[in-house]
Amino acid sequence: MDSASTGASDGVSPLAHVLLAAVSVWWAGSYLLIKIAVLNVPPATLAASRLLIASAVLLAWLRTGNAGSLPSDATSWARYAQIALFGHAVPLYLIAWASMIVPVGEMAILVATTPLFAVLFAHLSRHELPSRETILGLSVGLIGLVALLSRAEMSPLRFSSAAPLIALLGAAASYALSARAVARLQDTNALLTGTAVMTCAIPMLLVPSLLFERPWAITPTAWAVAAILLLGVMSTAVVYVAYYRLIKMSGPAFASMHHYLVPALSAVLSSVALNEKLDLVELMLMTPILASIFIARRLASQKL
Repeated sequence: MDSASTGASDGVSPLAHVLLAAVSVWWAGSYLLIKIAVLNVPPATLAASRLLIASAVLLAWLRTGNAGSLPSDATSWARYAQIALFGHAVPLYLIAWASMIVPVGEMAILVATTPLFAVLFAHLSRHELPSRETILGLSVGLIGLVALLSRAEMSPLRFSSAAPLIALLGAAASYALSARAVARLQDTNALLTGTAVMTCAIPMLLVPSLLFERPWAITPTAWAVAAILLLGVMSTAVVYVAYYRLIKMSGPAFASMHHYLVPALSAVLSSVALNEKLDLVELMLMTPILASIFIARRLASQKL
């Protein structure tokens, strides 16, 4: 297996490093933008609006770029719907809901636990006992998560306080399930896949928005509108295509390095823009979580 497929940085092109940096910055910025928008726009409406904008951008891109046409068979759309549910509808709603309470940096770290769930699901699906390395990685991450949930008002015994953190872990698990569904796709055109998946995800979020959040009564601020536009265009549509281009160029393991970069960048952005700061105790508690992400990524690159 070559370096591109294993994700080693040796031999990876400068363009791949640029794409990795761009993807990391925009995904880190998405947490900040969600935090701004959710002040005026409720979670399901925010997520649906984001996907409507992204879908419109990708459809226009698809038509002007002669990238092909969307499939018409039911089997393909059933697969797209599965990815849409776990890769967009569920996690985007949970992240938007949790952002009303959880600081940006903490949100990014909890969602970055996706590789832990990916390794766990891989072993569960194979009905085999996990290796010692897998147990170590999952245990280290679990220790950090339990400590974080147990700190002060975030005690699991007080569900109302722990619920947003649990929701973010649910989003991470949902992303891991989505990645497994994506891996089974035969499609190689990221633009076609992205457009189809986002089109499927829109009604999944639009229905609860219309039923429970009365979006016609919302009066968003200019900041909220700007945040949603940036979320839709850059942090969803453009980044989605860029990320799949990065995977094709350098391999999934190298591309997954954004799991390390996004939490740090999110903490910096939130500190500058929102004056949010993680205290020393929180940083210490998050260290084992980041360590477990590192272990999980190495395990994933070895195809355990």
